[in-house]
Amino acid sequence: MRPPCEGGAPHPAYAPAGGAPVIASWSEADLDQAAWQMSPCLRWSGGKTRLATALSASLHAPSLDDLLNRYGAISKYTSIRVWSTMHQAWEPFATQAGFTDGLAATYTMPDLKAADFTSGKEFYYYEIDPRTGRTIHHLIVGQRTADRVELITENLTPIKYSMFTVFEPHALRTATFIERRGPNEWGYYQTIGVGEGSDFIAVHSPSPYINRLTALYRYMAGMPTDGAPAAAPN
Repeated sequence: MRPPCEGGAPHPAYAPAGGAPVIASWSEADLDQAAWQMSPCLRWSGGKTRLATALSASLHAPSLDDLLNRYGAISKYTSIRVWSTMHQAWEPFATQAGFTDGLAATYTMPDLKAADFTSGKEFYYYEIDPRTGRTIHHLIVGQRTADRVELITENLTPIKYSMFTVFEPHALRTATFIERRGPNEWGYYQTIGVGEGSDFIAVHSPSPYINRLTALYRYMAGMPTDGAPAAAPN
């Protein structure tokens, strides 16, 4: 995995405009065999990456602000549908989501606008899932210019399924990079990294992460999130 923040062409490479996104996954063994080193620009917490999945695509939009307004409308993430390999059905990405005032999450704040995404800014948001409950996440704006943005997230509270903790704090991370590639064309690269403090079920298969990345890409592209076959059916 080579995110675009390292300089040069990312891996996987951006899909051509109008083409389907390119997705790749690496197990812990794959990363070890390649002697992969986590790039500092990912800004993920330390420790070993046990599984990584990345989606690379091209988006059409008049400006970066248009894409950031969509990214920041987290209350609308409840409209996203993602394919569940466990239940073999389209399910809501979250039943409720919103920005909040910190780890205590005492109240919900308005969705973010493009102007809120300035370099070094930090935000907190929550997602509620009927099976895993409420999770608080941390969002860092690593870099923001007129033509580029880097967005890093990590879970701050455990993510549990039934009685089991699937992700300890900081074990589920994402990084999203959007950069201009031409007039009204933007390179979109998003990766999910599963770190230390994750249960074996979290690294059993990359399929849930492939489907999550695909759902977010479709949302950012303005496409029906459940309007096409699942990227990873099983």
